[in-house]
Amino acid sequence: MAVLGKIGGDIPQAYRIVAATGYALGLPALFLAARELTGSRRAALLSAGAFLLLPSLTYVFLPIRTDGAAISGTLIPPPWRLVALVEYGEGPHVLSLSLALLGVAATLRYLRAPSAFRLAVAVVALVAVALTNLIGALGVAIFIFGIAIANGPAASFAGKWSGLWKVGLLTVLFSLSWYSLGFMRAFSQPGGGDTASFYLALPLVALAAVIAVAALPLKRLPPGMDVVVLWLLVLGAIVALKQLFAIGIAPQPIRYSLELDAAFAIGVGIVLAALIERVTSRRLARGVLVAVAALAFVVVGAPAWLGVQPRLAPDANWRDWSERRVALWLAGNMRPGERAFLSGDHAFWLNVFADVPQVRGGQDFAAVDPWPAHAAFQISSGPDAAISKIWLQALAVRYLVVTTPSSSEIFHDFTNPAKFDGIFPVAFDERGVRIYEVPPAGDPRAVVVSSAADLASPTNGIDRPALESYLGAVTRGTAPVTAVSGLGDWRVETQAAGDLIVRESYDSGWQASVDGKSVTAGPDALGMLRLTLPAGSHTVELDRRVHLDFLAGLGIALLTGLVLVVRGLRRGRSPG
Repeated sequence: MAVLGKIGGDIPQAYRIVAATGYALGLPALFLAARELTGSRRAALLSAGAFLLLPSLTYVFLPIRTDGAAISGTLIPPPWRLVALVEYGEGPHVLSLSLALLGVAATLRYLRAPSAFRLAVAVVALVAVALTNLIGALGVAIFIFGIAIANGPAASFAGKWSGLWKVGLLTVLFSLSWYSLGFMRAFSQPGGGDTASFYLALPLVALAAVIAVAALPLKRLPPGMDVVVLWLLVLGAIVALKQLFAIGIAPQPIRYSLELDAAFAIGVGIVLAALIERVTSRRLARGVLVAVAALAFVVVGAPAWLGVQPRLAPDANWRDWSERRVALWLAGNMRPGERAFLSGDHAFWLNVFADVPQVRGGQDFAAVDPWPAHAAFQISSGPDAAISKIWLQALAVRYLVVTTPSSSEIFHDFTNPAKFDGIFPVAFDERGVRIYEVPPAGDPRAVVVSSAADLASPTNGIDRPALESYLGAVTRGTAPVTAVSGLGDWRVETQAAGDLIVRESYDSGWQASVDGKSVTAGPDALGMLRLTLPAGSHTVELDRRVHLDFLAGLGIALLTGLVLVVRGLRRGRSPG
């Protein structure tokens, strides 16, 4: 997208091109996956038709069905993949699903007739999924798991396990170019969006699915149906358990509706193709029945497709969006070092329209510092406005953006939008969006306190004594003479002795020096960057460097590629 935007000079249009291409790629990708899985062109065509036009299997749940119908205004909603793309901007996930289906097709082809070229195609497709979208990475892992475990045609491939071992190992090694150990450790920490139950519950569901598939009368099932059943059981459990019992066994369970619908479409194609073959053996009659099934797909899906067309065009009034107006207002009113607190669409779009520091951005989990996520919950959902005020001041927030039910915001996540009335003055009130001005507590960039070691970390998000003690310390702290920040670097000049707290999240990538000499930095009680200064005037320089584990992962990926190239060259030189 960045390359296309640079060439054409239009980043939004570049995103639309990439997102639309990713969506369109899904149809041929699913066709190829279904054909490789079933060995039937007819089943693959019917699967592709179902994938394109039929409504989502997840519409059995009323909230999802209502959400899908709202976008088209029709009784039968459009495919959820289209809703996810148009309504929720799931371009990366939609593209990753298309790549995952290509990976499934390439893996099946490699298992049937192994070759170096087919292995390379399969690995490239699977790595592309991992480097595109993390949710899609788990989805394709479930797809490959089904191929590995199911007892039907896939089990008859000669050297199946040897081939899968190579595909899996190479995919992991090349994916380390981005998914370093530190990245995964941060992502999987508690509070990471249902990840706590992911490690135990999802494997148990997968085991139950394997047992269920093993009990199926496989000889009576059409080719590939056992794999599809396993996919449906695992993916269906992820979505259903969240919808019915609020149990999350995977990060953001609703998003796996896309993979579930892909499996469902292949299942529909397999069942219809098997029924057609049972009805008649005549080729012409079978062709007619396929056409009738395709027509039925069109009758069911065309109204929703037509209903959603007005939503597909670019919004000519984007300059009047509330998200843009809020972003530009913040950019014109915030001073250096201050940050804003936003949520939902306003947080997602803020840094598209303006260079404004904010607390949250796109997501809370996967952050090295867990405290902003605790603060976000108290601010948006907690009943105590006083605790919210402490958090806002402790995080150096100057402006709090609150969306009310009358705003155009999709994610109305403020339980009580009026909670801050009378607490903070209203600086902006437009279209159901209010911006409150939070009184500052200490210098928003950095402060020197007598001893940060005396400040205890909160035990939870409502540990008022610890939070008040921290806030009092930074409020009384001495502001630096100068504090200038860039993208990943700071320069602070101060004449005070004590602990310097730079009000930015610490992680081990920060390298600090005082008067040119390297010193050790660490986190304070809220995870902000802290280092100790002796008496006198000092110049502190901070530089955010690349983590060693990321470089190690990148090195492993490059070494893997080099080894494969050398082996290929040696084989090419060996006598035939």
